[in-house]
Amino acid sequence: MSDMPGFNLPESSATASPEFTDGASCAAWLAQLPLVNVAPSQLQLLDQLQELNRFNMPPAERLKVLEALREPVYFVQAEQIKKLANKPLPLTQVERGIFGQVVELWQQLLFGYQRCLVSAADGTLEGRAALICQRALDCVASSMFDHCRVYHAFPDAYWLALHQLYRLAEESGDSAAAVGDSVKKTDVSCTEVYVRALLFTLADPYEQQQKQLLQIQGWLERWARHVPVRRTPPEDKSLPPLLLDFSAAVGPYREADADGRSASHWLEISELARTLKKRVVLLRKGEPPASLGLGEDCAMPGVEQLLVLLFRLWCEGKNARLQARRSVSAKARVCSTLASMHFHISGKVFRQPGHATELTRRERDEIATFGHTSTRLEEAYIEAGGYAFEEWLLQEESLSGLRIVRPATSAGGRYAHTQLIAVRPADAKNFMLGVVRWLRSDADDDLHVGVRILPGVPKAVAVRPTGINVQSEKFVPALYCPPFPALASPASLILPPGWYRPKRVLEVYSDASELLLLSGVIERGNDFERVAIEPAR
Repeated sequence: MSDMPGFNLPESSATASPEFTDGASCAAWLAQLPLVNVAPSQLQLLDQLQELNRFNMPPAERLKVLEALREPVYFVQAEQIKKLANKPLPLTQVERGIFGQVVELWQQLLFGYQRCLVSAADGTLEGRAALICQRALDCVASSMFDHCRVYHAFPDAYWLALHQLYRLAEESGDSAAAVGDSVKKTDVSCTEVYVRALLFTLADPYEQQQKQLLQIQGWLERWARHVPVRRTPPEDKSLPPLLLDFSAAVGPYREADADGRSASHWLEISELARTLKKRVVLLRKGEPPASLGLGEDCAMPGVEQLLVLLFRLWCEGKNARLQARRSVSAKARVCSTLASMHFHISGKVFRQPGHATELTRRERDEIATFGHTSTRLEEAYIEAGGYAFEEWLLQEESLSGLRIVRPATSAGGRYAHTQLIAVRPADAKNFMLGVVRWLRSDADDDLHVGVRILPGVPKAVAVRPTGINVQSEKFVPALYCPPFPALASPASLILPPGWYRPKRVLEVYSDASELLLLSGVIERGNDFERVAIEPAR
């Protein structure tokens, strides 16, 4: 390995004092580490790696120590990220603290292997370059993956680190050499780790839910070996190739998106395309997903839909978006609960239909003086947080979707995939209903959300069950979506989760009461059910 680039490593210090200074003392220290207590163990590992990275020690011993630390580090990282993986955004202060420790521990482990790479460059660790590069690459790839697990954008510098490490492996002639990986329990090459990270980021990770993210990661651990990195363009021109520019802080891109970049390497995706196509065909013929190596927890039709999406993204370069979006810059108001949406769409506080409400003395005086009651009490209730709306920025829009951003300085609720959301751009009269399609937080803790718009202008209604056993049930807020023939969208109700029953009849009150039959579920979201309706006979 020659022309070793400079890594931005911690400076060595005579005051550094790790608890261990060689492989034997590290093994003894680890034997006393209480891994069952994950959070304290993570902090101890982080503290020791920080000390170790400032401590001068023989390169061979440093590598032994890092290899001994690697399994416990991966264990605590996996356990800590599980605590965050299903949390809505933005993360709480405590959750951000946990995530910050996860990121820092990956960085410190990377520093350790980068020190070993510096030693390998001068021949001190001869024959270990492939292993060290693979370990360093996996630190970067694992941190990228964990960022995606919590839907947090990773720094652009990660791309430069990933490209740099792969280039070193390639220049040493070791990029394709598989080395034993005690964490993965198999032999893994630098190229496989590199490709796995490249393709994972192309899989729209901020749009996928946790189950899909884990499925994609598992598939790539098997399929990445079928995607070689070439120094020349692939001969197969039937698919748009994926290009790489090692000098750019970006992942793989296609020729149409080059934007002045100069490709030096290409990903050969033809075999991957055949692998995906074959599995989709066999699934459609009735083969169980597990028999195709897709996992025991995969089920139709979701697994087929995910494979088709991955084929479009990895092999065709097509985005799932149907309409082009245009950039805008405007303010928007957002509601994040069904009760808040009902209030802002109806313009009044929800009250039980059919119940006469006696006017207060204040209200009678206001009617006598002004001809109507004041809205001050409702406004005070809004300000107190009962039905508060949030201030967002609208940045992109199309016929079917929006991209909105809430700055970290703006207060508001927390959001998750498939959550119901109502948005009213500053120049619009009505709120639009939508569903959170993707989301991510950025380095400034701004929250970015992609919204799929539900067709039609929603109307606030009240609903309650019918039947002998539910005569005393009260009405609850709901929303009515009118039919939209242009998109083959039937009339529907937006209900709280768990309300749907086949052929259930609800009493629905708007201007008058009517009975409606629930004829089917159109979609289930994180906090709602959208059901098709028809008149009850």
